[in-house]
Amino acid sequence: MPMNLIIFEDDRFTDFEPLSISHPVYALLCGTSRIYAKWIRALKPKTVSFLSRPYLAASLELETGIKTNAIAEGEGIFVNGRFLPSKEILAALRKLSNGEGLESDGALMAFRLDTSQGSEFADGLSNLHESAGVERIRKYLKEKRAKAGAIKYLWDMVEINGERISAEFKEFHGKAKSTGKIDPRASIINRRMVSVVRGASVGPQAVIDATEGPVIIEKDAVVEPLTYIKGPCYVGQGSRLVGGKIRDGCSFGPACRVGGEVEETIMLGYCNKYHDGFLGHAYLGEWVNLGAMTTNSDLKNNYTPISVFAGGQLVNSGKIKVGCFIGDHAKTGIGTLLNTGISIGFSCNLYGGGFYAERSIKSFSWGTPGNLAEYEIEKAIRTAAASMARRGIEFGEIHERLFREISAMRRPEDRL
Repeated sequence: MPMNLIIFEDDRFTDFEPLSISHPVYALLCGTSRIYAKWIRALKPKTVSFLSRPYLAASLELETGIKTNAIAEGEGIFVNGRFLPSKEILAALRKLSNGEGLESDGALMAFRLDTSQGSEFADGLSNLHESAGVERIRKYLKEKRAKAGAIKYLWDMVEINGERISAEFKEFHGKAKSTGKIDPRASIINRRMVSVVRGASVGPQAVIDATEGPVIIEKDAVVEPLTYIKGPCYVGQGSRLVGGKIRDGCSFGPACRVGGEVEETIMLGYCNKYHDGFLGHAYLGEWVNLGAMTTNSDLKNNYTPISVFAGGQLVNSGKIKVGCFIGDHAKTGIGTLLNTGISIGFSCNLYGGGFYAERSIKSFSWGTPGNLAEYEIEKAIRTAAASMARRGIEFGEIHERLFREISAMRRPEDRL
């Protein structure tokens, strides 16, 4: 029986910075869709709502049209957005009774509550993004153990991205025939694993190689001539591939412009990497612009594991290939070189060419390598408004409020 679905993020959201500065974890892209969309498809609920940090609520509602921080009365399934649906998890969820929860790897993965029974746990529900809120709710629950792996860091999402594309092609696209426009001079290898959705187009001399995984080209997306795509790869609605080498494991959200050499990279949406330069094992937020020849390192010369700043501390990823993580509205100038595992915060403007040796660059940073200053909020807002206007999207009051709230939340030690 369909019921209310409430998707929340727990207190580990800081481990997903810089993306989680401006997005709840469940609003991040992995595979062919954002995490919350996977849960909606899997559970087909009666209603859907989100629980988020208060300053994100207005922008989240604007983007998704889904009510945020307003829970419908009645029985509901609450799902932690750091987990992805699977057959095993869905089976366990269906067996939950009111007042029961699922625990996995020490985290509260999901629970079922009747919110019309009273307000004894209301404080906990409104603060599930804080450890105290999570613990308050857990006191009311009878917990069962479930076998499910939580996503813990951004590099986890990058690592599993290709697998998710493959799994989701079979589930959502595998039976669909390509109805988009494919130029007869394009080369399609393993055509049965290629889906070009109606309204999309593939130009002459483009090569799509789905030998090792599927390729999905969404509505209104364009693959220009002389583009090479190796699957698994997902090209979101309205995106444009402008030549170059798009290697396996890539997902591009809506309205991205992508060229050069890219591998195992996720772009959340409205990103611009139009020119040559290498981008690998990376995760970019929205409205990121990479200048010509911007290149990131994703492998150290000594082949040792790469450490990344996450949750305010340096974390050993345990992986030898980790690229860059770039927050919303960040820009780089021509010839920018990015250190292995670098984290670049919200609304940064980096230029001057040369190598940024930092492991982490704070939000609202402006300047050249070794010479960063604070990006004045009024200038940052004007730049963002101009960038969005180029794509025909108005920078409104809600966008401006988000900028100002993120700026105001910075601690004194986070300011340059």
